[in-house]
Amino acid sequence: EGGDVVPDGEKIPGIYHRKDKSLKGDFEDADDSYKAPGPAVYKAGSSSSTSNLLKVTSAQTYMTGINNYGEISPADNTILPYYAIKNFPVMDFDSNDLRCRTPETDISVTKTNVIKVAKAGDTITLFWDPESRTMVTDSNEPHLIHGPCMVYLSPYEKKAKKGWFKIYGSGMVDGQWCSAGIRTRGGKLDVTIDSAIAPGKYYLRGEVIGLNNSVLDNWDDYTQGAQSFANCAVIEIVEGGDEVPEGVSIPGIYHMEDKNLKGDFTDADDSYEVPGPEEFKPRAQPTTAEGKVQGIL
Repeated sequence: EGGDVVPDGEKIPGIYHRKDKSLKGDFEDADDSYKAPGPAVYKAGSSSSTSNLLKVTSAQTYMTGINNYGEISPADNTILPYYAIKNFPVMDFDSNDLRCRTPETDISVTKTNVIKVAKAGDTITLFWDPESRTMVTDSNEPHLIHGPCMVYLSPYEKKAKKGWFKIYGSGMVDGQWCSAGIRTRGGKLDVTIDSAIAPGKYYLRGEVIGLNNSVLDNWDDYTQGAQSFANCAVIEIVEGGDEVPEGVSIPGIYHMEDKNLKGDFTDADDSYEVPGPEEFKPRAQPTTAEGKVQGIL
């Protein structure tokens, strides 16, 4: 016997965050004002046990594979291991999780296969799950991400900590977010490896950033704000140029208050500036006095 209300509830994990005020700190002198962790206790008559803010936080996606020369490398042996909830975003941009959204980046431990790219200059396709469903929502409809896409490389010996350089970045083109373009193409994102990049093993980091909730500034528990969906694979370039950019460290490429990550982007247009460092550009080749590139007749 009972009423007719079944609260939407929430997913576990997801009800606590490591920086929650009720979980992190010195509680030696705590008193009756201490607030119990987790969502509010259900009260009859409320529309849901989940706050309106939390209902919009979890637009989600993840990289599912890489296609090179028509062969799709599936996620189970080429994408670095996912967390338990593989489509959950990183919202703490100072966290090491921002690198690859993975608990382990050493392929000797994870037994992850290296994807060979025949030569720099090739175009490879990253596959993304275009319709991941929300974790905290009152419907089963996909929560579509709106935002930019970026792809980075870092020499494998840098262990995914340093040396990251951007090889692709797209925000809004002809009024369409890059994320929407991925969905239009069935989850595909084509990326060209610049022919100037030197041969070797690299971490490849594909990322989509969701700006759905970027207007909200409840950063304390990382349930609001811009959302990073990054995944990594390891590729080997077997032919190429001689350039290995110095790159930058991750975390460190984004900051919570960046103007292109926090704000209302409902009316954004093609002038939107892609977050992070500038995209890699090869060195200009030296020319002779006649204007010809040296070494080319």
